[in-house]
Amino acid sequence: MILPTIILIRHGETLWNVEKRYQGQLNSDLTQKGKFQAKENAFKVEKELDATLPFKFYSSPLGRAKESAIIISDVLGLKREEIIFDDRIKEFSYGIFEGKTKEECAKSHSQELAEREADKWSYLIEGGESYEVVTKRLHGWLDTIKEEKLIIMVAHEMVNRALRGVYCNYSKQKMLNLRQANDVVIKLQNRAETILN
Repeated sequence: MILPTIILIRHGETLWNVEKRYQGQLNSDLTQKGKFQAKENAFKVEKELDATLPFKFYSSPLGRAKESAIIISDVLGLKREEIIFDDRIKEFSYGIFEGKTKEECAKSHSQELAEREADKWSYLIEGGESYEVVTKRLHGWLDTIKEEKLIIMVAHEMVNRALRGVYCNYSKQKMLNLRQANDVVIKLQNRAETILN
């Protein structure tokens, strides 16, 4: 499958990021730093835009991504109503871990945490997802955008990790080790990735 260029943004820092809590599909508001990061990320995106090249702007519908997408849209002078909020790019669901720190999970769900740590790719968290499940929903989304030239996307570290793995044909192990800070914007193009400054 030929894929479009994707400018991949992670939402700005949230309170739960600071507290090191699993967010998943629950939400935590952006911090002031997070709002600043969204603005700075918009300037990185702006350098990549070509007035002659049409693009679509996608965002996860979860609050922290939606707020970041709106900030980015405003900085770029885009219409907020043209942001496409798509459930298929929302964050990995952490199920019973959501809202808790890793230390809290180690006390309340030690067996589940240990089993997930041993097999992050296929372990299905109770009430949540595995990377295998998330990757399948991303394939469905990619199939709908394959005719596009350029996509701007605001989502989350875990789902972005899976997308980078699919797009760049990384091994499962390499994909699972990928990181993306809140102030890092990644350009996916021709099955490879680069960090935008």
